[in-house]
Amino acid sequence: MGTLSPPQTNRLVPQATKLKVFISYSRDDLKFADQLDAALDLYGFECTLDRQGIAGGEDWKRRLGGLIRDAETILFVLSPTSARSEICGWEVEEALRFGKRILPVLCRPLEGASPPLQLQELNYVYFYDEPRSPGSGFGTGLARLVATLNTDLDWLREHTRYLQRAAEWDEGGRPANRLLSGSDITEAKAWAARRPKDAPEPTALHFDFIRASEEEEAARSSAQRKQLEAMAASQTEREEALKKAEEALKQTAEAQHKRARFRNIALVTGIMTAFAVWQWRQAEVQRMEVEFQRAQANEQKELAEEILEDATKLILGLSGRLEFDRDTYDDVRSVFESGAALGDAVAMRNLGLLYANGQGVAQDYAKAREWYEKAAAKDDETAMNNLGMLFHNGHGVAQDYAKAREWYEKAIAGGNEDAKSALEKLPIDEAAAEGRYDEALKQQVALTSKIEKAETKRDGIPGIETAAHLGTEAWYALFTRDFVNALSAAERAHGLTPDDLMIETNRAHALMFLGRGEEAKALYLAHKGKPISAVDSKPWERVIAGDFAEFRKASLTHPMMIDIERELGVTP
Repeated sequence: MGTLSPPQTNRLVPQATKLKVFISYSRDDLKFADQLDAALDLYGFECTLDRQGIAGGEDWKRRLGGLIRDAETILFVLSPTSARSEICGWEVEEALRFGKRILPVLCRPLEGASPPLQLQELNYVYFYDEPRSPGSGFGTGLARLVATLNTDLDWLREHTRYLQRAAEWDEGGRPANRLLSGSDITEAKAWAARRPKDAPEPTALHFDFIRASEEEEAARSSAQRKQLEAMAASQTEREEALKKAEEALKQTAEAQHKRARFRNIALVTGIMTAFAVWQWRQAEVQRMEVEFQRAQANEQKELAEEILEDATKLILGLSGRLEFDRDTYDDVRSVFESGAALGDAVAMRNLGLLYANGQGVAQDYAKAREWYEKAAAKDDETAMNNLGMLFHNGHGVAQDYAKAREWYEKAIAGGNEDAKSALEKLPIDEAAAEGRYDEALKQQVALTSKIEKAETKRDGIPGIETAAHLGTEAWYALFTRDFVNALSAAERAHGLTPDDLMIETNRAHALMFLGRGEEAKALYLAHKGKPISAVDSKPWERVIAGDFAEFRKASLTHPMMIDIERELGVTP
């Protein structure tokens, strides 16, 4: 059993590189533990002491296990009392299970007590005058401890970060959407390979997590390769079809040229014949004129309806690619109103969309509902789905999940695919609305995994749908106080759709609640004044204010929220 060498420097640890330290101690040594916590705080270390005690019926092992898992180093305050404590002994075993660096700190002589076997071969740091360690005492003990804590900082932080990711993956049933991907896998393998000499070994869970990430990445790459091959084959088929079409057009043009020559010959003959019958036809003109006018009116009506239908299709096609100004929306609304006057269900439904989204008109969910109901009465299944969304979200009506389910089921019966997804999401949102956030999060994680598998099978890789569900998963995780999981889900969603500001709101919230204030503030202020999306013109700061209001309803608060609201120019 050796002692630590004196440090070369006592410089304070910079704030940006704080090391997370868990202090394990016996209740008899609380005063010493508090002094040690205060001293290490001056050196910039982030210490955690469990001061709650072991309450009857409390799941204390889960609570303490989480604190140990999330720390980079474990300080074991060794004394006669802690050496004999079963709880302290359990904390040592838990630290070893998580592969944590353990530093034994002696606050007073052991008086014949034997420390846990796992600590007996480790170097001790003496904080009292120990004859066997010349020069020992609180000051020199603190100096030696600080020097040791400053060793291998970066590697230990990564040890904890990867362990947290691996534990979330394992506890969540090891879903694919919680694994590493791309360069993150390479970095994780490099981290494991460069373990410092005296650092703890990565755990079996670390290696399981990295290996599963590699296997999933290989499977994903294989799927992408197959998709590219299929796309190439499809492109070849399209090129061949294009060549055939060009040849057919060439043949058609030649045939039209021949027909034109025939028509010229027939024209000369026709002129001669026409003069012979001209006088006879004059007698028929007056009789036919009335019938002609009636037929012409019918043709004009049919033509107007065809033009209206084509205009509606054109507008719907352009609306997904262009941003319309107010004058353009006035024209669009005029087209839809004309269609609605002719009883067209699509035009009625699209008038409802204009009012629901506030496009060219003041946002009015009551008007939107009126037009949706008219279109639904004509069996428009999309309008039925939109009515379900109004009741689902409580837009312009009292939130009513039973009515939402009723409209979704009608839309599904009419063949609307979007309603299937909305109906699947309904019980999750219902659980959240009733404050059952743990249940909502559990169901959402399962749904996210299902969506990702389906999207990957269809497109080769996860995309917009997976990102949207990861964003919802992050939102519910915030309300369960699982901020690490919230940040993980939000960052993965951001990687899939980096321009989606709605996902960015959850990323900012998670950073704030995790105590990463500077990063959170920079993100909160980066998008001030921007609309949250192309469809929803609500500005970023109003969305943030609304989210903070929801947090406060759930008694989820943070001192930083008031400062952010002030800088964004919104009031709580």
